[in-house]
Amino acid sequence: MRVLVIGPPLYGLLYPVISLAQGLRASGHDVVVGTAGDMSHRVAEAGLVSFDAAPGLDPDAEYRRREEERKRANIGTAPGDFSFFSHEMTDRLVEFTGSWTPDLIVYPPLGVVGRLLGARFGIPTVLQTVGFAHQQKHVDTVTHSLREKFAQHGVSEPREDLTWLDVAPPSMSVLDHPSELTMPLRYVPYNGGAVFQDWWVRPDRPRVLVSLGTLKPMVDGLDLIDWVLHRADELDAQVVLQLKDNAREELVEELPDNVTLTDWIPMGGLVENSDVFIHHGGAGNTFTALAAGVPQIVFGEGADRPMNARIVQERGCGIVPGDGGLTAETIRSVVHGPEYREQAEEVRSEIRGMPGPAEVADRLSGVLVGV
Repeated sequence: MRVLVIGPPLYGLLYPVISLAQGLRASGHDVVVGTAGDMSHRVAEAGLVSFDAAPGLDPDAEYRRREEERKRANIGTAPGDFSFFSHEMTDRLVEFTGSWTPDLIVYPPLGVVGRLLGARFGIPTVLQTVGFAHQQKHVDTVTHSLREKFAQHGVSEPREDLTWLDVAPPSMSVLDHPSELTMPLRYVPYNGGAVFQDWWVRPDRPRVLVSLGTLKPMVDGLDLIDWVLHRADELDAQVVLQLKDNAREELVEELPDNVTLTDWIPMGGLVENSDVFIHHGGAGNTFTALAAGVPQIVFGEGADRPMNARIVQERGCGIVPGDGGLTAETIRSVVHGPEYREQAEEVRSEIRGMPGPAEVADRLSGVLVGV
């Protein structure tokens, strides 16, 4: 079958759908990932065919502009009238979908152009969750922001999805969706490839990973990790700090001696050989740590991050820092608290027992036969 996968052009929204797209391709299906701008090249680097639905789009710059407007308007974390670039991607995707005629469209909760395309061409759609927080009402809210494009292309309302794919491990799932219309999908982290480095091997002392994701430090700065920037040497540990180039404006000239700065935290060795993952609470970091069985310290500020942080803490896989923020003692309590590692390893076992992308690809193909 031909499958169009919608990948909104932000790392945290595109990369979670790559593993399923690769699984579909590995199962012999024709796959195209619809995204925009430079993210089209990120898709190609993953060994997949991309379709650039908005050539020239600079998602980082546009997202920064919208966040600055949000702060000036003091509207908190409400989504406003933002389609996460579905608006910019619609026209070219309508043209492409009409000519390529896919049999199935897969989209994440914030890739709602997939809903428009499904209704416009009568193509079954599947939603792939990317975390805990997005329920039907959230998807509908973002869909409403695309109302002008729905009208422009003669679509009155979305079709009901064929199924939803829930990536949450069973003991942590909060998805409010009919069970008969839901399939589990094992979360397989993807954030690009890398050449194995010797320093990824577990060191003699604890290893602490730190990341604020790809968007939050760009728009909110580095206040959350002030301790890492100035006082990380209070801790006898190797600290790996991930910051993209677009988030280094506030970076101090000299980091503590035990801090290693990197653009990305690669999969396949570094994460699994770490003792704690400190992060902002984005779905990608949260689920990467869960899949690796690594305890977490989660700030959980803004968007879906408070829910991610709460669920991690309630499951016993980690903690949310108190009012005092991040401290050496907070980190030691998780690194040396065996209960956090035990719970994290339990969740990792749950995730490994879920059907992987290739198996889900076969199931979707089977379901589609009966449609």
